[in-house]
Amino acid sequence: MSYSSVSSVPSDNQTLPIREQYMSIENRNFLSPIGFQFTIDRMRGVDFFCQSANIPAVSLGAADTYTRLNKIQNPGDELVYEDLFIRFLVDENMKNWYQVSNWMREIATPYSTEEFRYDRGSIEPVNPRQATYDYASANNQWRCDCSLLVLSSNYRVVAEFVFRDAWPTSLSTLNFDSSVPDINYFTAEVSLKYNYYDYFIYEAATATDASMPPDYRRSSRGVIIED
Repeated sequence: MSYSSVSSVPSDNQTLPIREQYMSIENRNFLSPIGFQFTIDRMRGVDFFCQSANIPAVSLGAADTYTRLNKIQNPGDELVYEDLFIRFLVDENMKNWYQVSNWMREIATPYSTEEFRYDRGSIEPVNPRQATYDYASANNQWRCDCSLLVLSSNYRVVAEFVFRDAWPTSLSTLNFDSSVPDINYFTAEVSLKYNYYDYFIYEAATATDASMPPDYRRSSRGVIIED
């Protein structure tokens, strides 16, 4: 489903100052925790069976300035992003579990010369906006972007969070137990590091709230949900 252009709903808020426009809420529906879709190219079996994903916390540190009388705290100069956590159902052949495990192993302890194709020099974090070499090619070797699509109450995409340069750091255990009384299907959790995340406002959000920025944009991944 490609989203066609949707005109903004007329609103009296547009006559208010810019600050007050953004403080007002026009869409009074609540965000649902089940309204999401996660996608990552390196783990297509994982994103299909994904049960939960999070928008990680972000924090801004403080820099202390000491005077003769007291301590003054000033805003820091670095944002700290917490890890991205994904929980997914494990398929019967464990293919999606292998996808994560193999990705981690290929980065750290490759089994063959072919798996040791990663350019270890490219592992150092590099801002792609300032890169002078083919960053996309190096990035694809051991890390990739992933997207969390946020859906409205009528399952339209209202926002996309794109996590840049993600790579897995841990994969949870699978505990087999023949004494369990009921059938419980395996779920696994994977945590991912990334450099930062971007978010993009989709036109479905501007259609229900005229105070949302009209210059919405879609990520370069161009993730589109088909009906």
